[in-house]
Amino acid sequence: MRSDESEYDLLTINGIFYPEMYVGGFLEPLKNIDPGFELNDQVYEFGGTPWFDSASGAIGKETGELLTVPINPNITLMFYRKDLYDKHGLDVPQTFADWEANAAMLQEKEGVLDVAQRAGRGTVSITWDFFPFIEGYGGSYFRDVAGGDYFVTINSEEGRTALETYVRMANELGPENTANLAQGDLIQLLVTGKVAHTVLPAAAWAQMDDPNKSAVIGKVGYAILPAAEGFTSTPSLGHWLGGIPKNLPDDHKAAALAFLSWFQKPETQIAYAELGGAPVSAAAYESDFAEKPENRYMRAMREGLPLAGAMWAILEGAELAAVMELGLNAAVAGEMSVTEALNSMAADLEEILAGAGYETGRLPDLE
Repeated sequence: MRSDESEYDLLTINGIFYPEMYVGGFLEPLKNIDPGFELNDQVYEFGGTPWFDSASGAIGKETGELLTVPINPNITLMFYRKDLYDKHGLDVPQTFADWEANAAMLQEKEGVLDVAQRAGRGTVSITWDFFPFIEGYGGSYFRDVAGGDYFVTINSEEGRTALETYVRMANELGPENTANLAQGDLIQLLVTGKVAHTVLPAAAWAQMDDPNKSAVIGKVGYAILPAAEGFTSTPSLGHWLGGIPKNLPDDHKAAALAFLSWFQKPETQIAYAELGGAPVSAAAYESDFAEKPENRYMRAMREGLPLAGAMWAILEGAELAAVMELGLNAAVAGEMSVTEALNSMAADLEEILAGAGYETGRLPDLE
């Protein structure tokens, strides 16, 4: 990307750490290549992340330039044992209280671990899994990510309630080693029939019905995560974006955009799904193909994709994640109280943001 000419015509960009590409100015705005190009109106907007306003740092089409096209739709979903829900007449939980009640009942009646949560530290692990909890209680990591406002709000009362819920579910309904669990562990617990609920990226659905990997074929259901009464579910975005390097000859840029234009068409997206791909268009999720039992994850995606949100949209995302990985893990492990963890994270996040030149601040410490 920093050479005179890129060796790649099209870049696949992680939807969590994409700001490096945006802020660095490495991508050609797509309308510079073709002024008439638009994101297809059936392609989900993924929290506004295809657009970027370089002046304000905001994402979204209201003020931003279109820099990318979504190419993979990964978000958080709740994976649950639908066969056990059917057996006991349970409804898919709409609130966290419903989820805890269902989990406790299944743990008692079925003798399974009921909720496996990712709490081990990683590049972005528990931070990604906890995001729907804090948002689902009406809180947030920062005041307005989409608008470029990084005043720190993780240590709100809503944040405290969310983290108390996360820790309580881990301690009362999960395995003893929750603080060490990584994504692969959650998948293994589910496909071996040892757990009734977990939170995973949607991409993990393919393993649930794989006869070479799964003992629960046809038994796993998919849903968006619950939210507290009066609030809306906010799945975490973990998608991928396709962008075109600036340092390309014009004919290569035009060819790359022609591919993206073809890829986002409704008929292409439906065919892509039928071939086993993960589509980014409502056309595929609303098609007859999505109603087949083996594609049942698509119904949850249809509901969740319009609701998904971004954790941040700035260069310093990796530094912010490192702070939250440490603090959230410490709370689950019992090394810090929930209140101590939230206050500590808020102070460290503010320091990083202020040091990077952002207008920031943080809520007063919780008591």
